[in-house]
Amino acid sequence: MNRRIVMDRGDVSRIAGAMGCTREMVSRALNYKVDTSLARKIRYVAKEQYGGVEVGR
Repeated sequence: MNRRIVMDRGDVSRIAGAMGCTREMVSRALNYKVDTSLARKIRYVAKEQYGGVEVGR
């Protein structure tokens, strides 16, 4: 099973708006498809402020 962060769909749109990026970027960040500084910030915010749960390895 691959590593990812699971959260509600509506929260993805809220994070995208708050970070000034697209929902696609948030999705890629939460699924660990990209590893940029923005992606790391998105993952941090998802876990700390929106209750995202990391699953996988």
